[in-house]
Amino acid sequence: MSTVQRINFEPFSDILATQRRDFVLGDKTLADPMNAVALVDGEWMVINNSYQIERATSIVGANGDVPAVAQTSYVLFAERGRTDVRAMGVPKMPLLFMGPFEGDTRIFDSTQSAATDGAPITYVGQPLQVATITIGTRKYTGLVGRTATGTTAIVGRVTRLPSNNSGKLRFVRASSI
Repeated sequence: MSTVQRINFEPFSDILATQRRDFVLGDKTLADPMNAVALVDGEWMVINNSYQIERATSIVGANGDVPAVAQTSYVLFAERGRTDVRAMGVPKMPLLFMGPFEGDTRIFDSTQSAATDGAPITYVGQPLQVATITIGTRKYTGLVGRTATGTTAIVGRVTRLPSNNSGKLRFVRASSI
């Protein structure tokens, strides 16, 4: 099981070929580190019809079983509470938007079951999808394994299992489309 810390997502590969882009938050309160459900680095976001970002899945589900998303998601690249994000009149958050990269994340659930539209993370090369996960007592939008018959968007593939990587999941994202 994963644990949330100060830094939850770290690029492993050189990200010079990856384009980082700042987007306005749909819910500005998510940039406030005192908010109980504030965003943390390594969560996955989608772009809404207003060209603002929001969590890829709802973290407030009727019974916690929120299905994974079928659209392209992007990883959040800003630690919780960064003042440069909140210093602007309109809070913006950076996403790794275009280009391939490999990274380590703590925002994942390696045990998620098929009942919640995910699969346990068990092997290198396994496809990954975004779903609502629980770490400790809090919900996040993070990575889970994808079933062979899944219809959700594949956002990456496992390149190193947490058991061999100090508890972090390493994955590769080949494209943002």
